[in-house]
Amino acid sequence: MTTFRDRVNSHLPIVLQLISTVSLAVIALTALCGSQSLKKLADSHTVSTEGQNSMIHSKHKH
Repeated sequence: MTTFRDRVNSHLPIVLQLISTVSLAVIALTALCGSQSLKKLADSHTVSTEGQNSMIHSKHKH
């Protein structure tokens, strides 16, 4: 009969590898979502900046 400690020790590498894999997947998904959010933020900033620039140029023309 194997002891509880032996069973834990035999499954420990598998559990640690699973935790490592899940952690990497979470990091990858976080990076992907973060990059999409930054892209949206940059696009909205570009649009608002372009709108301000066109307003400034139209004021100088008159």
